[in-house]
Amino acid sequence: MDENSKKHENGEHFFLEYFNSDRIFSAVKRTDYLLLNAIQERAGQRGRPGRTYLSDLSAALDLPIPTLSKTVERLQDKGLVTWKTDRTAGQTYVKLTSKAVELMDSERRAMKTAYERVKAEIDEKELEQALETMRKIAGILKESKEA
Repeated sequence: MDENSKKHENGEHFFLEYFNSDRIFSAVKRTDYLLLNAIQERAGQRGRPGRTYLSDLSAALDLPIPTLSKTVERLQDKGLVTWKTDRTAGQTYVKLTSKAVELMDSERRAMKTAYERVKAEIDEKELEQALETMRKIAGILKESKEA
């Protein structure tokens, strides 16, 4: 199994990288999932378990804080995050709620199941060729956007 296949084993990376579509997601939009995932990945980076500071998230996602704040507020309204100020650090942070963690686990299981079906129905060589074509298309689109 090559490195790309290993990266795609659980299906999550496969769907997030190659399919800009909400079709695979059942309980949340892809954009919401991506932000929740970013929050989860960065939680605890400053030695504060479960917390992700808005400034760190903004830098990692290359999003201005006002834009990010609106999105985080929307996720809070959905009960997926809590948003508070760390008075000691003088910064705002977000934490995933248990609802968000359960939802993400459910979505990951769905992606894994869907990816297993893709692998069962499309042989590895054909799948790698398709992924390479998709990478090329994404590169062309990115270059066109930057031009």
